[in-house]
Formats: sequence, structure tokens, C-alpha cells
Amino acid sequence: MKTVNRYGIDGRETSIDFVYMEKKYFGAAVLAAVSCALVLSCSGRKGIVNVTPENSLDWMSVYRVVLEDTATVVQGNLYGMEGESVTIPPDIRLRGTDTGTEYNLLYNDSGVTGTPVVMPADMTMPFSLVFEAVDRKDKYVDMLCGNETIRKIPLCREKTAYSTTIKGTLEGRPHTSRLILSPANSDVRINPYISVPVIDGKFCYELHSDVVTAYELSCWDDMVTGGWYNAMVFSDGGTVELTMYPIDREPHMEYGDNTSGLTLEYKEYTDAVTAVFHDRDSVINALWDSLYENNSMFTDEFDRLVDSAWKSGYPQDLVRRMEAMQTSGEAYTDEGRIFKALSDSLSNAKREYMLGYCRSNPGLVSYYLVFDRYCYDLDTVFRKEYRDIVETTYAHRYPDHPFTLEMRNLLISGNIRPGGRFVDFSAPDLSGRMHSLSDEIAGKNAVIDLWASWCGPCRRHSRDLIPVYEQFKDKGFTVVGIARERMNTAAMEKAVSDDGYPWLNLVELDDAGRIWQKYGAGNGGGMTVLVDRTGTIVAVNPAASEVREYLEREYALSSKSEERL
Repeated sequence: MKTVNRYGIDGRETSIDFVYMEKKYFGAAVLAAVSCALVLSCSGRKGIVNVTPENSLDWMSVYRVVLEDTATVVQGNLYGMEGESVTIPPDIRLRGTDTGTEYNLLYNDSGVTGTPVVMPADMTMPFSLVFEAVDRKDKYVDMLCGNETIRKIPLCREKTAYSTTIKGTLEGRPHTSRLILSPANSDVRINPYISVPVIDGKFCYELHSDVVTAYELSCWDDMVTGGWYNAMVFSDGGTVELTMYPIDREPHMEYGDNTSGLTLEYKEYTDAVTAVFHDRDSVINALWDSLYENNSMFTDEFDRLVDSAWKSGYPQDLVRRMEAMQTSGEAYTDEGRIFKALSDSLSNAKREYMLGYCRSNPGLVSYYLVFDRYCYDLDTVFRKEYRDIVETTYAHRYPDHPFTLEMRNLLISGNIRPGGRFVDFSAPDLSGRMHSLSDEIAGKNAVIDLWASWCGPCRRHSRDLIPVYEQFKDKGFTVVGIARERMNTAAMEKAVSDDGYPWLNLVELDDAGRIWQKYGAGNGGGMTVLVDRTGTIVAVNPAASEVREYLEREYALSSKSEERL
């Protein structure tokens, strides 16, 4: 899709002279320019700034700003599923982060403000918006889009310690219009990410950072359909070149010519793992294909349980029954048990290989491997191994690294278990008033409800608690909700109203306090924690029926004690 945009007010051409351009327009063809650097410094504000803000919206990204004395032109893309209607709010405007001045929209040359546009097959629609000229004092602007905001769009070159070039080609992916670049193990549902445009099957982005760490690069269209793979990139100031293929092709991606030493080390490690375990992987994959084709991995009873859980929104009692059947082996057929034994043996061998590598090569690549496994590996034996190697080696070597800071939160979450203590936090309610969790639940039986407006299972579990709360609220029971939201509380307010939660609900925007991480729910679908009057955890993720049963026992005992007195 190509468009040619002319900038002006009411359709008239302006006198804007674009840097290095003779014609007074540029459209999608100009966006194809693969300049990977900001071309404007703060000393001279007239010119073009190529930007990719880290907090692009799911449906909108800004890629370029043109600064002139008479206007500010913002260019980018709208995103959405094919056939979906997307609208830019008609009151869209810029706000200077230094002066607070708001800059109104002068002209919309793309026909996308206030009017729904239907997304094409490539799920991308370019736009160009002309705003009032920005004051030279403003080094960043926010773009206010109704209830959402794209924050800190830079208007000058940002100076950072490292500049890493990430570029490459997409093969067999004609509908991939952008890539998502995010810090390793960051939850893109909530946390900021970088939106990298794909033009004619190519991409190029210059990542500016003040710390060397790991990033994950994924295809956006795979992510919105629920299955994707990550290419690993380390921000050490080198160049990373990649070719990315369709998700059903092996390999999914290949590294090209790289000068990023850490990315090369990571590639060498993964290549070694592939070589060492190739034969065993082949056996396991062939066996899995056979089981999948014949639907002979799980017993009919377990399949029925899974189907029932899916239809009812995965209630906690059914989830626990599924987990218990898998732990005991009752979930598997005889062939399934053979597969599971072979698969578990292979997984353990790979874990041991990784730990051996990390002990022998104590650098950032190894730290990433351990950090990644601690985030996702549920095996308690190996989680202890990962924790020990972090505490004895990496936490001291990299005391202020993002991995270390995040590991501290993850280690705190180890206390979230029956018999442990709740993790205290403070957060605002919807009116902005701050509340301390410990103050709200002091001396009470309570459920700490970690939920989010975008999390369907969380909300189902929360709704199930409403009759329990109403039954016991006058006897010393309470619920405190903490909603994990992105950028604003509009969706949360609607969810609270629609679902009718009668208890106090607090909010955490953009993981500011890392509350979900401290509860071990950072990459999951929320959590409920039942605590007694002393703050000791009774149960994690109990079903509403289990909360009721506990409270009935507790208050029955209390009544008997009072009668004796």
C-alpha cells in the first residue's frame, strides 16, 4: 500500500522544506528509507527525527517526526487485524514534556482521525498528522490519543552508552508489517516495547541503551494470533543481522553477519545445544508427532477434564485436578507415560548442560540463560540450582543489572505459598488515594486479588468471589484487588463497573511497583491469595468454594469460642 501525503492546512501546500528532500511530500516510499539513526540533534530543531518510542500503543506507532518553524509532522502506522475498524480520536494532540504546552492538530492528510478505517490484508495503515509547531524547549512530546498516550516521543538525538544496530530480512512473511522488540522476559501486555517497522520485507533499527542486556525480537502478527518465537539480541553496541521465516518453518530464524559479541556467543551456545542433543530431540519429536496424530498422549478422562475446564473458564478446582492427574501420571496413556519419561530425561539433561555452561562461562549470556529458566522453569529442584548460581556468582558480578533487580523480585515471590507471609505493597485507588495492603487486611481473613481488565480468567475468579464477600464481609473478611493495567485506568474502571466488585480495588500502572512479579504472577493470568488474621498465607489460587469453606470453618470456630466465653 502506497500513499503520497501533502502537508498543509485545509488541503493547501505549505512552505515546509524537508531536509534532504526536494519535493514537498513524502509517503510510504520515504518510510522505506532504512536510516537507523536519529538525524537531528538538540542544537538545531529543524529537520527529521526517525523515532521508535518504546511505549507504542498496540494499534499505533510513531516512526518519524518532521520539525519545522511552522508545523510539526508526525508519521506512523495504525495496526489491526484484517477487516478491523481503527479510529484515531479527533481530539488527538501533542503535549510538551518540558513546557506542558499542548499542540493542536492542524491538518490530517491521511483521513484517519474521527473516521473508522478498515485495516487491509497487511494489517497496517500509514498516517501523517500535522500539528502546531513545538516549542524548542520541549525535548520530548507525548501524543494524547483519547484514553491512551504515546509517551516521550524524542525530538532530538538521545545520547546513550550503547547503540546496537538490528537489521534483517523477512522471508515468506508478506503480511508481517512490524516487529516487537522488548527486554528479555518482559510482559508486552503491560510493559513498554519497541515497535520496529518492516518495509518491503526489510527492517533496520538502532537500539539505544545505557546497559548491556538481552532483548527479544518477535513478529507482531504471530503474537496477535497467539503463537510466536523470539530471536535473541544483546545490546552491546554491535550489529545484529537476522533472517526471519514463517513460524512453521525450521529453523524459524537465522543469524547473518554479526559484530555483537554477546549475540554471537548466544548463537554458539544454542548451536552447541542443538548439536549435542540432536539425536535425542529427533526421537522425541517423532514420538510426539505420532502421539499427536493418533490423539494417544492423554487418557479420555483427562481430555474430558481439559474440555470441561476450557468451557468453564479454567476454574481453580478443575485446574488443580488437571495438575494432580499430570503429577500422578493418571493423565497419560501407557504410550504417553513412555513419552513423558523420555521427555523429562531429555529436559533434565539440557538443564544440566546449561548449568555446566553457566558455571564455566560466568558472563551476561550465561546470566540470561539462568534468569530465563528461573522465570519459566517450574521444577523445584532446578529452580534451587538457578537461585544458588545467581546468589553465588551473578548477583555479585552484576549488582545493578536488570536481571539482578528482577531476580530479587522473583526470589521474594518464593514466599507466596501456604504457610508463608503475604508481600506488602502500597498502591493508589481509582481516585488517586494511596493504600497500604497491610493496613487494609490487618486482623482480617482476606483475599488478595491480583487481576487485570484484560485478563478473562482473572475476572471470572473475581466475580465468583462476590457472593462469598457479601456473605462474610460483616464477620471480619475482606478482599483487596490490585489491577495490573497499562498506561491508564479506563479499562479497569469499566471492568469494575461491569463486574460489580464491591471491595477496594487498587491499581498498578505499567508494573511500577513490580507487584505481580513479587507475587510470582508476572507472566501469568493473575493470582488470588487467601490469608488469615495474622497475614499467614492459607492458600494460593483457591476456588471461591474453597474460600467459603475455609471461612465457614473459621467463623464457626470463632462463634463456639465466644459461646464458651
